[in-house]
Amino acid sequence: MSESTGSDQARKAVKDISDKNIDDMVRTFSFTPDVMNAIREHINLEYKSWYAFKKLASDCARSDIALHGFSLLFARSAAECFADAAFLEKYLIQRGGVSIPGEIPAPTVCWPDDPIDPIRPLHDALYIEKMILEDAQRLCDVASTNKEYALEDVVEDRFLKKETKHVKDMGDLLREAARISKVPGHGLYHLDKDLRATMGKIPWGIHNKPESCDLLLKEMAACGLGEPTVT
Repeated sequence: MSESTGSDQARKAVKDISDKNIDDMVRTFSFTPDVMNAIREHINLEYKSWYAFKKLASDCARSDIALHGFSLLFARSAAECFADAAFLEKYLIQRGGVSIPGEIPAPTVCWPDDPIDPIRPLHDALYIEKMILEDAQRLCDVASTNKEYALEDVVEDRFLKKETKHVKDMGDLLREAARISKVPGHGLYHLDKDLRATMGKIPWGIHNKPESCDLLLKEMAACGLGEPTVT
């Protein structure tokens, strides 16, 4: 083979690759347009949720409300939504997809200051967490239908477990708020104080993890199935 022929073949190979859409080459058969659209929809929902939680965090930090424990709680929720959206966007690109941002309307949630009532905003927060969970389940269903098992594994591992817990935690917090709101007084202050002490983490959240049963059994076994440990 002559040198010129070899050079021509090399140039043809470079042109063939240059003319191809590399994203198409990266994409597997199961990473269909339906799957990509489902991912984009969940990314958009996470950003909408981030905006809503950010609004609640800002409301609670105002001097007229001054519930800084709740502000920390919602700031944590907002940060997690933003991180999850960024994660999924990076995953979409990794798999050969294209990020197409959607509209993010201004949130309508707010923390009322006259009177300072926690029921409505916490009800809205529970609804947001439940919406994220149900949409993650929808994304998992789309992945399963298209035999996109890699995405299904990612959603189950990163989203479903923690979102299930978030829904329960927020439901508990709503019940606590309803309980203390029956008699106005120090209840809201002390609930906020508990959240301040944990930097915005739900104080009893550990008990909503199924793994807490294993920890309890280990502790019981360590002290003779419930018998007091001799010290």
